[in-house]
Amino acid sequence: MSAIAAVILDAAAGLAVPFIKKILADKLGDGGKLAGEVIDTVAGKLGVPADDIPSIAESDPTAVQEAIIASEPIAADLVLAYVESQRLSNELQLAEMAKEQTWTWAWRPAWMYLIGFFWLWLIVAVPLANAITGASIDIVDAGTLMTLTAAYLGLYLGGHTIKDVATKWSRK
Repeated sequence: MSAIAAVILDAAAGLAVPFIKKILADKLGDGGKLAGEVIDTVAGKLGVPADDIPSIAESDPTAVQEAIIASEPIAADLVLAYVESQRLSNELQLAEMAKEQTWTWAWRPAWMYLIGFFWLWLIVAVPLANAITGASIDIVDAGTLMTLTAAYLGLYLGGHTIKDVATKWSRK
């Protein structure tokens, strides 16, 4: 997809299409999803699959430029829809935080900072204190701390991954 985006960006270089340039250059959206939609829109205006855009750009660059210009209003609407989606997502998250007790969401950032502190303590603070004072401060080994970190990441990130995989698998 990035090669196609580069071809479209090349064709759009001299055109007044700021939304398309911004979307494709920054790969906006969920993992470039918005960029993919813009590429599909340009391909739709050309009447070809997205994979054929590079060959058409070589044989008929004017057609690609016309398709890009025709796609610009749609790209602007896509950006507006994406921004609105993000706003609604933020409102939903704030509403969930407001209705629930603090501990139901606060454990995640609290553990994140605590684990970060533990790693800083293990890697920077204790070796520095040992070097300055000549003492031998006992520390937890990195393997144990990695196990704790992995357990946290499994609870925080892994639950959603497992849930998504189970949902997709149950649809089959």
